Amino acid sequence: MARREISGNDILLKIDPLGGTNYVLLVCLNSNSLESTTSVIDAGSKCGPNKLPGVLDNKIQLEIIDVLDVASGEISSSELFTLQQNKTVFSWYYGPMTPVAEDVKYTGKGFLASWNNVAAKNTPVITTCTLEIQGNITQTTQAS
Repeated sequence: MARREISGNDILLKIDPLGGTNYVLLVCLNSNSLESTTSVIDAGSKCGPNKLPGVLDNKIQLEIIDVLDVASGEISSSELFTLQQNKTVFSWYYGPMTPVAEDVKYTGKGFLASWNNVAAKNTPVITTCTLEIQGNITQTTQAS
């Protein structure tokens, strides 16, 4: 396959509040990032320096622009707030809206650890959330 650049506009976050695979778009998604960090265990001694891999910390940061009367098939800020307040564990999808051959997508389960709504002067109302990932992330590549 020929080299193909990936645009950030094409990588979306969708969730299924019921925990299945009926993923729904977040309304007016402005940005999303999938982050994976491994803590470092300092195992150094008089024998010399040594470091070991520790616990994985996986999360997704997201930002949406708030709108009212969202279309069917979209998740709004108020629905995200309800999921966060109820400590709901749900499934998520991170990748292209409609994957084509060789596209990489990520899926898993998680919950909203934070929900932040900012209404600043002369800007749209913005909601940011941190989705903490439970368990492993599944990475798959779309077949041809």
